[in-house]
Amino acid sequence: MMRQVRPQFDRRGFTLVEVLVVIGLIAFLLSITIGTLRNAIGIARQRQTEATILKIHGLLQQRVEAFDRATDKLNLNAPKQKLVTDFNQNYGASYYLDYTNDSRLIDALTRKQLFQSRFPQTFAERNISASSTLPPASPHNAKTQSSALLYWILTSSEIFGVSPVDDSEFSATEVQDTDGDGLKEFVDGWGRPLRFYRWPTMLFRPGNGTIQSGALVPGNPTTWDNTRSYANAIWSGLPSIASNGFDPLIIDPDDPAAQMYLASTKDSTGKVLPLLQYLFSTPSTYHAFLVVSAGPDGILGLGEPYDYDGSNDPNQTPPLTATRPTFGIPAVTPPALGTAQGRLAAPDPTYASASIQNHPINDNLSNRKR
Repeated sequence: MMRQVRPQFDRRGFTLVEVLVVIGLIAFLLSITIGTLRNAIGIARQRQTEATILKIHGLLQQRVEAFDRATDKLNLNAPKQKLVTDFNQNYGASYYLDYTNDSRLIDALTRKQLFQSRFPQTFAERNISASSTLPPASPHNAKTQSSALLYWILTSSEIFGVSPVDDSEFSATEVQDTDGDGLKEFVDGWGRPLRFYRWPTMLFRPGNGTIQSGALVPGNPTTWDNTRSYANAIWSGLPSIASNGFDPLIIDPDDPAAQMYLASTKDSTGKVLPLLQYLFSTPSTYHAFLVVSAGPDGILGLGEPYDYDGSNDPNQTPPLTATRPTFGIPAVTPPALGTAQGRLAAPDPTYASASIQNHPINDNLSNRKR
């Protein structure tokens, strides 16, 4: 009888090396996929932020232009007289301000005061607003107030004939109440509140930490250091320095004749220059409104819009809260010249020693960055 030979099958499985190779390939492909997905999400958030900021910029610019047209035509004698009266009452002879022979100084200060009233940046300025609809100063998170006020400016305030925008113009991804206080804020693609700076003059003249020489000082209105790198990080297309060394950034659009600075040069006490910077903006310095997102890392790299004393402490008590009358000059004691006031967009002194490539401001997004 013939024996039946059964075929032999090779039952050998995968070796450990082969299994590890396959797992490694899967992990590699998965990491590429996750990285690509994260990158796509990051780009989408950036594009969303840029679109929101661009929309805000257009609406805000429309109101600024309406303000410019109106103030060129208005009779401002009453607010001018009140400004002079308040200044005399609160400061008298201790602060020498020569406005008697040059109305251009009063024109510049009055214009700034009116602009401040129509475009408030902090709740400490609520008493100077011409509108009774401005939200109450408290309770509120200090870090979100400039964003909340920016939303209020566009949706609840009429500015010289430009009507408020309807709430429906903004989506749920553009507007949120991040601190739960009942006031909406504009947010970026990462869900963080945007910041609004009315006069970001300290972005151009920081005057803090290792860049103290960037501060405007009496007797030298063109004192600068290499601070354009900070401004260029979030502000595209700044005018270049002329071949003769003249820097267009020393021109204040509200005071092109530099009356605020010239007034300070006539003051032997050295008090007027820091006072004018504290009440308004850095004299002889370029500015335009700035809307900023902290970008992907969430670190602003600038002083906060609520910061008056350079501490960036959200619990600081703004000195203007109780003292500023409607369209008047309050009695205040300004910080020393060169103090990094966040409300003027001074670079955060914490990062003064960082190179611009490693500075948090580098990945910020703004309405001035293209």
